Amino acid sequence: IIGLGGTGSYILDLVAKTPVAEIHLFDDDVFELHNAFRAPGAPSAEDFDEKDLKKVNFFFRIYSRMHSGIRVHEVRVTSGNIKQLEGFSFVFICVDKNSVRTEISGELLKLNVPFLDSGLGVDLIRDQLVSTVRVTAVTPVMSDHLSRRFGSEDRIDDLYQSNIQIADLNSINAALAVMKWKRWCGYYQDLKQEHNSFYISSTNKI
Repeated sequence: IIGLGGTGSYILDLVAKTPVAEIHLFDDDVFELHNAFRAPGAPSAEDFDEKDLKKVNFFFRIYSRMHSGIRVHEVRVTSGNIKQLEGFSFVFICVDKNSVRTEISGELLKLNVPFLDSGLGVDLIRDQLVSTVRVTAVTPVMSDHLSRRFGSEDRIDDLYQSNIQIADLNSINAALAVMKWKRWCGYYQDLKQEHNSFYISSTNKI
């Protein structure tokens, strides 16, 4: 799991309850108060007393109680260290910048590692939030559609970067991502084998 923010932490919550051999967490960010409002569970005040507590270590403490195969990496994944993911059976990309997801996805394609990219866009229209949740899979069956799914430019005025409370959207994004992964694995029946899906909050439709 690359990125332990809102969506990534919910993905961890779900994947930790499966019998995969190992779950590797990649993130170099510190766990801060605003993260608590977009993640599963309820941190204690003491958690924030610890200086420079990394997200990967915070979540390791919780989910290692349930899964013995969790491995932490206090690093930001780039083209310079992407080789660490060579040979992985699957990767979840949960980052909030298009430039970063473009770099990581391009490198994973070179390594022939199947992956899933989660995206969440939020806009404000007449004092109400409008959101689109995206799940894009790249597998040996289909890998030429990425350029149509997200751009390489970062949004400067992205409302998601502000402190809005949308843990429900993060959890939906994670659930859709993990269910797609489980269909790919053969756990759930997959009649359509779609490689891109959207959930739109204003119409409540996938």
